[in-house]
Amino acid sequence: MRREIRKGRRRARRHLRRHGFAIGRGWTAFFVLLLLAFGLAALLDARRERADIADLMAYARERRTDPAALITSAARTNRLLFLSDIHRSALPKRIAADAIEALAHGPGLDAVVLEVGSDQQPFIDAYLSSDPENTAILYVHPRTLHAQWGVDRAVLEIYRRVWRLNRELGPGREIRIVAADLPGWPPDRRLSPGEAARRFAQRDAHMEQIIEDRILATNPWARVLIFMGGFHGLKGSRATIRFGGGPPVEVTWLVTRLAENHPGEVYSIMLDAGSVPVPDGSIAVYRSTRLFDLFRRNLPDVVGPFALTVNDRFDFLPDPILSTAVPGLDLAVRPEGYHLKDVIDGYIFLGVR
Repeated sequence: MRREIRKGRRRARRHLRRHGFAIGRGWTAFFVLLLLAFGLAALLDARRERADIADLMAYARERRTDPAALITSAARTNRLLFLSDIHRSALPKRIAADAIEALAHGPGLDAVVLEVGSDQQPFIDAYLSSDPENTAILYVHPRTLHAQWGVDRAVLEIYRRVWRLNRELGPGREIRIVAADLPGWPPDRRLSPGEAARRFAQRDAHMEQIIEDRILATNPWARVLIFMGGFHGLKGSRATIRFGGGPPVEVTWLVTRLAENHPGEVYSIMLDAGSVPVPDGSIAVYRSTRLFDLFRRNLPDVVGPFALTVNDRFDFLPDPILSTAVPGLDLAVRPEGYHLKDVIDGYIFLGVR
């Protein structure tokens, strides 16, 4: 009996070895085919991406224009024009100052809206009314110049450009500067993550109300240039702020709000410098886009700045906008998987400096 049992066990082991070898060989072939399929898909994706990049670079070479030309052209058909700032960079302020001059002498300009607390409005009005010009009014109130960014001289040039234009253009064509941000923002003291998120989320609604009440209520056909950090200029977009220990906070951006109330009248332009800013009391700031490095690597002979109208040639890069947030907070732009043409109309590559 024992001998038969041992023989049966040996037969079973031989059987399993034969079938196990066959199964193992089949699985090996399956995994080889799977890896080949993945490799082929990756190769096709890489080729497709190279073709998309080449198409975008050709578009940039053929259709790029001067930033002032794009801004002026957009303002001829859109009364509300948004131009994004990059907080710690001086170049966007110079582009904004030049845009103010071009618009004033071109399609017209009634107001410039800045990312300055609305409680600073009396000091701005006092400066614009000073004669002779008295910039000390602004320096005594450094929040008007965002001194914490370290580029107050560049910010000052925006004010000075408006002051000089108002003297040149004369009564009836004066340009207003409107401070639209939440009073006391960015905060002087460190806020808890929950309080910081809630106050941050209030800003765009406050900005919209200021623009409606102080500009459009008295002049429904006013031509307005809004110069603020890039997030506020996203059209058809919202964001979710998450932090540990609290419910998510929803944000509806300023230009999304304005476009809903004034359809067909808002044009948004994003500047891209590839910078990595540090939030200045804010919970998150616009950093750059994923396009900057592509243009820098593939157009080495094009120094910049240059401007482009955004279209479907940009679509191969989903979720293209990058941000920098304080630790413990996360800001996610929605809808997930958005393309650049879904949220802005124009793009300005500032170049490598």
